[in-house]
Amino acid sequence: MEEKRKLRRRYMLAEVKVKSSENPEWIEAVMLNISRGGIGLYASGPLKKREKVSIRITYMEGARPVEAEEIPGVVSWVQPVGDHVGAGIMFEAKVNRKTFPILSRCLEYARSNK
Repeated sequence: MEEKRKLRRRYMLAEVKVKSSENPEWIEAVMLNISRGGIGLYASGPLKKREKVSIRITYMEGARPVEAEEIPGVVSWVQPVGDHVGAGIMFEAKVNRKTFPILSRCLEYARSNK
């Protein structure tokens, strides 16, 4: 299968909460990988392709949890995995130190843990 990703993914486990534009409830998820363009995750609730979502990532930086800003995104793909779903979420906004300083730090942390 041809690789379509333009940005390099970093593998990193983190807790994620996902909220769709159609449902005000936060869905629990686990992030598997991250890039400047988006994340791959396993979610405990339903997600739909092309659905607008907000995400909150909580990752461990050393021994302390750090929660990133609320980040807007769009679900780019969904795949059922048992009772859960695997999904890719593309960030809607450009991620840099100015727009999302905590998320940028998370990306730098992921890059440093090869």
